[in-house]
Amino acid sequence: MPLTFDLDSIEPEERQPALRELLLQNPVPIDVATGSLDQLHVSTTAEFFGALFMVSCDGRGAVVHRGERRVQEDHARTMMLSVVASGRSVFRHNDTITDARPGDVVPYASTLPYSATFDDVAKHTFMIDYAALQLPERTLEAQLGRPINKGHTLGRIVAGYLAEVATEAIHLADEQRRALEQPSLDLLRALFATTAGHDSRAAEPLHSTLGVRMVTYLKMHLREPDLTMARLAREHGISERYAYLILARHGVQLADWIRAERLAGAAEDLKDPTAASQTVAAVAKSWGFPDQANFTRAFRRLYGMSPREYRHQK
Repeated sequence: MPLTFDLDSIEPEERQPALRELLLQNPVPIDVATGSLDQLHVSTTAEFFGALFMVSCDGRGAVVHRGERRVQEDHARTMMLSVVASGRSVFRHNDTITDARPGDVVPYASTLPYSATFDDVAKHTFMIDYAALQLPERTLEAQLGRPINKGHTLGRIVAGYLAEVATEAIHLADEQRRALEQPSLDLLRALFATTAGHDSRAAEPLHSTLGVRMVTYLKMHLREPDLTMARLAREHGISERYAYLILARHGVQLADWIRAERLAGAAEDLKDPTAASQTVAAVAKSWGFPDQANFTRAFRRLYGMSPREYRHQK
């Protein structure tokens, strides 16, 4: 069961000490500076994925940091990666300043000073022992403090995967969450090795995570009508025949899987009160269906009613 915390549920005079106490309980203790109580808001959800600790935080009116005193404390060296979900966060890590935007993955180390702003930002932070990544420290530390996922498909896939773990997998049972530890480590090792230009070190984790990366890629591009096996194979540098084989090992029959996932997403949109003004045709188009008639037939086969009936049912 994830650990949750909402500062708004605490009496105003107790909010600053409560927030400080919360951050000190992390596997890597973190300090916080706050401004006006009127502006301060923080809500968090935290959970372990095996040896990985993840905390999602939505907040404003604060700066989290680790100064010289903290980094000198005796603890295991920990890699921390923040994935920005919405808003912006300014990271200061040694002499590097990064204005991180949605989709950016910024790594930083527990043993080096850093700070990060919280001004209407939501982000997911993963804490991982250096040793678990099985890479030379110089490979890791050469990339600290800046977005590591920029400019290539693997980086976008890892960002999408981490965001999904933080928002969806956090609700899984303990055993299922522990099962995500190794593929998560392999993906991060592949990303660090690839962006450092260490192709030989990236080969093994890239091979072991191929299926995870392919499924993540599919989820990220579900709304695009040209999502085909040819495109998937091309993006991952493999043949279409091999792509079919890898997906089959993950229980994915591509055409059926894409249709079911798109219909599930469309069903959520149809029930979303904030999207009530969106026509059925617009929903169909936004989920990659060629036309409303095709969408309606597929929707009726799966849900036993038309999209319009589904939207208006009690």
